[in-house]
Amino acid sequence: MPDTTAPARRGVNVIGVAMSVFFLVVASVGLTGNPWWLFDAGAKWIVAGVVALIGLGLLATALPGRRRP
Repeated sequence: MPDTTAPARRGVNVIGVAMSVFFLVVASVGLTGNPWWLFDAGAKWIVAGVVALIGLGLLATALPGRRRP
């Protein structure tokens, strides 16, 4: 008789996400040489990127899931 339990889903690694954002900020300051560009011109791009990611997430969850036979 086959096992009918669903596989366990992994959650989001919050520490990994926080560290990746931190390293991206450090890299962007290192490449541009100006730590304040992120708050001036970069803020609108960050907001636009977050909104786009939320939209992609909503789209992905709206699609029907694939089930294995």
